[in-house]
Amino acid sequence: MKLELELKVPVSMASIKLGDYQKYSKIVKQAEKDEESDDFIKLKMLEIFCGLELKDSYKLPLSVFEGAINQTVQCLNEQTPLLKNFHMTDQEGGNAVEFGFIPKLDDMSFGEYVDLDSTISDIDTLHRAMAVLYRPIVEKKKDAYRIKDYEGYHDYADLMKDMPLNVALGALVFFYRLGIKLYKYTTDSLLKQLETSPQQRLDLEKKLLEQNGVGTSLYTRLLEETSSSLMRLPSSHFENASLG
Repeated sequence: MKLELELKVPVSMASIKLGDYQKYSKIVKQAEKDEESDDFIKLKMLEIFCGLELKDSYKLPLSVFEGAINQTVQCLNEQTPLLKNFHMTDQEGGNAVEFGFIPKLDDMSFGEYVDLDSTISDIDTLHRAMAVLYRPIVEKKKDAYRIKDYEGYHDYADLMKDMPLNVALGALVFFYRLGIKLYKYTTDSLLKQLETSPQQRLDLEKKLLEQNGVGTSLYTRLLEETSSSLMRLPSSHFENASLG
């Protein structure tokens, strides 16, 4: 009797949804607490990213099982540059809507900043942060565009769970790097104006770190969780296993 199973292996990070990655990250965190094995992580990976039920995973030929894992791991390890726009089907399942990144961060409103600050530091709420950063493009001319006015993240938060993972992580990494640059600029600028001893310099840097949430506490925990999830990506028993 021939075994027929539907296995939808992602071809790139762009084909993985943010919501699925949130599920995977939650599984990894719980697995670390429960000291689960890599085999458990592999099974959950196939369930979440490939749509394969756990009971069916045991029926897969070993080469196919390992090939699917290898391909998924490769996708999750891709580089994630900032993408300023992407298309996604609207909530009614009709036309594809183009979403754009906030054109000018300097023009961010206080409400946008508060909502972003309260959501981007937790992977479980990252979809809400993306609903602050990305909104439907309402006017476009060449490379310039205008996005929908901000009325809270609730309108698009659930939809953002379906956004491509590479777009979400690209925005996260962008903000982390931006925060580091802002912190370094602020620190260097102040220290140049002051004659300080080595100990005074360390004390001042510590104080700036505590004050500058953009470069430290705002994103550090989320990046650590993301790094933890990626580091728990299971290694394969076969270096050259394929899907074939």
